[in-house]
Amino acid sequence: MEAAYTLQSGETEYRQAIDVAIGLARRELIIFDHDLSAPRLEEPARIALLDAFIAGNRARRIRIVVHDPDVVTRKSPRLIQLLSRFSHQLEIRQTPENLRHLADTHVIADGEHGVRRFQYNQPRFATMLADPVGLKPWSDRFEELWAESHPCVSANATGL
Repeated sequence: MEAAYTLQSGETEYRQAIDVAIGLARRELIIFDHDLSAPRLEEPARIALLDAFIAGNRARRIRIVVHDPDVVTRKSPRLIQLLSRFSHQLEIRQTPENLRHLADTHVIADGEHGVRRFQYNQPRFATMLADPVGLKPWSDRFEELWAESHPCVSANATGL
């Protein structure tokens, strides 16, 4: 696959780009988002993609960092169920207070394919496919956020 960088706009297009990134993942998905409301991971089709990815191999991982876990804990029973089934492969963490001003978001598959939203409440985003060099700053940033964040959602939270 040849590297591709595309600027786009629109909520539907954003979620379609996320679906493409999830579909291309083979080892790991890393997700940084304000509260997971924009990517709508809770939708049945997207949960099915996440489920198929993580169930496909015990070595696969999904790591998520959010500023506000409320949408997950209160409105995402399917995601909580996925966490319950794959707690050894899926973890959700919350950023510390001093990092909650960060307004961009990203979904990155294997450090090679990703979707980067420039501001969580705006529909402009970039899709980067087969571009590990272009995604490296965002993958590195995620690792820094991961290290600073703390677990915030447990498998026994029902969200109901």
